[in-house]
Amino acid sequence: ILFEDSWIVCINKAPGLAVHRTEDPEEVNLVDLADDFLQKRDGVARLRPVNRLDKGTSGAIIMAKSAVAAGMFGKMVHSEGLGKLYLAMVEGKLPKEGTIDAPLEGKESQTRYLRLFHGGGVTLVAVYPITGRMHQIRQHFKMIGHPILGDKRYGGKPLSGFTGHALHSFSTRLIHPATEEPLEIPAPLPAPLFRLLSRLTGMNEETLLKTLNEIPPSEAAASQTTP
Repeated sequence: ILFEDSWIVCINKAPGLAVHRTEDPEEVNLVDLADDFLQKRDGVARLRPVNRLDKGTSGAIIMAKSAVAAGMFGKMVHSEGLGKLYLAMVEGKLPKEGTIDAPLEGKESQTRYLRLFHGGGVTLVAVYPITGRMHQIRQHFKMIGHPILGDKRYGGKPLSGFTGHALHSFSTRLIHPATEEPLEIPAPLPAPLFRLLSRLTGMNEETLLKTLNEIPPSEAAASQTTP
């Protein structure tokens, strides 16, 4: 659990774990796991995810504890009131920074990025989605010829010994719609992804942590990369 109050609980989802139930009744999913945990702890649980992450993507999922909270937070998400920072490892070398401006399903879609590291034919980037289309980050990097590693659906090379793809929701910023307090919810990298990034970048743990700690938040990156 990354954050919790009387309105929401925010959980750091592992890669390869579905958020909702799937067609396979035996497949474990995050909602059921979280419901079971809160049911045992508090006696009541019926969580409602208010943002989405693909099965192969890790990072922060916000879940509302009531229908009222779901409505308030869902409205905020729909109006793109979440400031999101992702980390991605993509194929090839990207420019130092840039904006991918390409419609998806006929709707305006924009993704900004900052290069953090390049070497060995791959690039580690901080990613700031300006809009929130389905599979936006994954599609946008495929469209510019730099698919996310492990993202087989969108042309990424498979990753040996790693479940999911190299995309992580690293930090979420918002104004809490109930308390009106600003929130920043960091989501540490899961250990398998941290090891993968360390291996692919050649950075030791100390250097990689220093690089991650120096990433600009979403607002700062937006001001740097606005044309």
